[in-house]
Amino acid sequence: MPNLCVSCHFNPPVITILGAPLREDTIRALESQLPLVTSTAVVPNKELPRFTFIQKPDHWKIELQQHYCDELHKSAMFITFIEALKQEGWMIRASNSVGDGEGDTTKLFFNRS
Repeated sequence: MPNLCVSCHFNPPVITILGAPLREDTIRALESQLPLVTSTAVVPNKELPRFTFIQKPDHWKIELQQHYCDELHKSAMFITFIEALKQEGWMIRASNSVGDGEGDTTKLFFNRS
């Protein structure tokens, strides 16, 4: 059974997707949607941040350096992940959130059968 972990560190948001491979169209859809669900406005003529693929271990990472997420927008970001990954058959199985003085990190755990 393949597994996937989405790690979201706030603020600024840094997202890491680790585990089974995702379709390229899912990654591109997330790239376009994630900046829109942050608390800060998107600058219209500025290029949107992109996911980069990093090896060892293989994972995707995006840094939304000029953005911020309050509690409401963190939830909107989680829903964005849940809905996008559901299109590929992923179901959320667990989540974990840890806060420290520098920010907080929430991990969403998915699997598909």
